[in-house]
Amino acid sequence: MERDVQQRAGAAPASKKPLDPEQQGASRDGQLRRSLQGLSYDEQVARLSPASGASSRPVVGGEGPVGEALPEEETPGMDASGVPVLDPEEAIGGSDVPASGGGAQESIASVMGPGTGTSMTSAADTLPKKAPEGGGAAPASSSTLGSGARPMLRMGSSGDSVIELQSLLNHTDEVGQSLHVDGQFGGLTLRAVQQFQAGNPPLVVDGIVGPLTWAALDGSKGEPQAPEPVARKLYERGTDAYGKGDFAHAYDLFTSADEHTHVAAITFDRAQSLRRLGARSDEAIALYEQYIAEGGARSVEAQGYIVELKGPGKSGDEAADMHSARALWDKGRTLYEAGDYSHAYEEFTKADQVEHRSAITFDRAQSLYKMGGRREEAIALYDQYIAEGGAREHDARLTAAELRGPEKTGVEEVDNGAAKSLYQKGNALYQAGDYAHAYDEFTKSDNVSHRVASTFNRAQSLRMLGARREEAIALYEAYLAEGGGTREGEARFYLEELRTQGASAPSKAI
Repeated sequence: MERDVQQRAGAAPASKKPLDPEQQGASRDGQLRRSLQGLSYDEQVARLSPASGASSRPVVGGEGPVGEALPEEETPGMDASGVPVLDPEEAIGGSDVPASGGGAQESIASVMGPGTGTSMTSAADTLPKKAPEGGGAAPASSSTLGSGARPMLRMGSSGDSVIELQSLLNHTDEVGQSLHVDGQFGGLTLRAVQQFQAGNPPLVVDGIVGPLTWAALDGSKGEPQAPEPVARKLYERGTDAYGKGDFAHAYDLFTSADEHTHVAAITFDRAQSLRRLGARSDEAIALYEQYIAEGGARSVEAQGYIVELKGPGKSGDEAADMHSARALWDKGRTLYEAGDYSHAYEEFTKADQVEHRSAITFDRAQSLYKMGGRREEAIALYDQYIAEGGAREHDARLTAAELRGPEKTGVEEVDNGAAKSLYQKGNALYQAGDYAHAYDEFTKSDNVSHRVASTFNRAQSLRMLGARREEAIALYEAYLAEGGGTREGEARFYLEELRTQGASAPSKAI
């Protein structure tokens, strides 16, 4: 079928010209899709559930003194990325941020579930029969997300309107395969459009999205959808994200799938995502315990992860506890030096629970500082370390002050200048893909001189970071409630995505 689509689109054979990324994904996953046909949703979830595999934390040997202080380090390095989705309305002395395109240009396709064959009532039922939407127009270019603009889209179109299209198709129960919301109209999006049109007569099944198909898609937003097909697509996207190491968005997608249709195996997958993400031990433990209480088939494995996450705890034998804490600290130090700050934080925390040392409090604070996005917790740990009279009190005070940011002076010119500087730093971090530290800088900027744009930017940072869904939703809601923002259409779009589909982040290389 994919070859037929390619030939109809006029493309050269695969041996001469590579398929577009969506077609490559379809070819790769075709065998798995066939293996799932005829299975119930529960059976598909069990088949697709991420394998436990080895722990993401390497086994570390060697010994060293418990609580040996880690070296103070500079601001974290940043991975190259380019996702321009900040708010260009920033009013603190102006902004260099360009208007957003809303999505990355890479497409990673995954089609693992069979079509549902479900039909539903839509606005298309009231439209004239066989009204054509095609024509000879070239593929539409990008438009503004959430603006209400409805350009004609077809194979090869790209931009914000395609992002909206893909989101709407993911939300409908008659479209069988899941789509990556990447703004690229490829082979899978074409097939999804055709499925939707076939399920909503009198639309013409031509794969072209014109006014009638847009109206039908918009109408579907207010209609109840069968929860299981939607949950299946969310779960497929979560499995794909998990396999690519994007554990944060995998967690969001699994959570949303579970909200549509609960299956015990998804509870396990949510716990796995948080365990692999790191620094979310308490939440992961609670999910593993829930899974065991539900009688999950991998309960023995889940119990093992609970033991691992909780750590050995105090035994009462001072020598044994000292040895245990030293081993945990050594493991944390190695992870820290490797840049795995979230799991380093967990190991330091377990070491501290066995044998408390003030230096370990400093190490835990350092780990959160390097992670970013956990500013208040890091400040609390630095303050605790200072109160305990740690040897690096001066370093702790400096870092805590950096995390707090400048205080409001009451002098508008001074405050605006400080806020602008923080905003620009956050913007640079965001553009580099360091969303956690970007969130911290935007928050400090907002504390000095509030702008509605800062609320939007903080929400964007958390959305892109992943696994902070509820906080991102609250910030988008605050942005809309405050009014006066220039990107309210986008905020509404992202808010709906987060509420109904769990995550909204462009596909990107992991």
